[in-house]
Amino acid sequence: MAKGAGRHRDRDRGAMRQRIIEAAFRVFLRKGFRGTSNREIAREAGISPGLIYWYFRNKEDLFRAVVEAKSFALPLRHLARTTGTAPPPQFLAGVMEIVLSLYEDPAMIAALQLLLPEAIRNGRVRRVLVSRAIRPGLEAIAAYLAAQQAKGTVRPLDPRVGARLFMGLLFSQVILSHLLRLRSPVPTRQLFAEALEVYLHGILNPEAGGGSA
Repeated sequence: MAKGAGRHRDRDRGAMRQRIIEAAFRVFLRKGFRGTSNREIAREAGISPGLIYWYFRNKEDLFRAVVEAKSFALPLRHLARTTGTAPPPQFLAGVMEIVLSLYEDPAMIAALQLLLPEAIRNGRVRRVLVSRAIRPGLEAIAAYLAAQQAKGTVRPLDPRVGARLFMGLLFSQVILSHLLRLRSPVPTRQLFAEALEVYLHGILNPEAGGGSA
């Protein structure tokens, strides 16, 4: 009975934490980091302002949770856990699908349009974005590339450089299309697939048979 009650409380706490994160995400989108208060987030979530502090130390702590929950870092970590031994074409296609899912989500594009300019102006926002979203994603890909190098499927290169080049190749297309409004000459999925092929051509070790399992 006690164990069941404890699990129920944990579920309730998790649900409330997620409710606050989703409310904060909506308010941050409308007003930005600087223009948002915890009181407005509480109103959006339909809770008392003091309840936020049971889950988050302050607005910046809540902002970190929002960035982490809405970034590609969490699905990338899951991908690394579940398919981390797959050959590069399969694993990197999975990474491409994660970025595509963000690309096709209007809320995520709105978040990107908010976060990037604000990160340029605001050092606190920039540090959160880098530490909670960008760096963990790059580290997951770099760790994968290092493991593949040890197997001989990927040619020798700094895995951190390889990760940065791959994510840059994909996210530059998001920025060109959604921030700069430069229309792609081909459908988005085809554009990403071509980017993946170009990248694989550059990193695979031909002596390993194209990185097949």
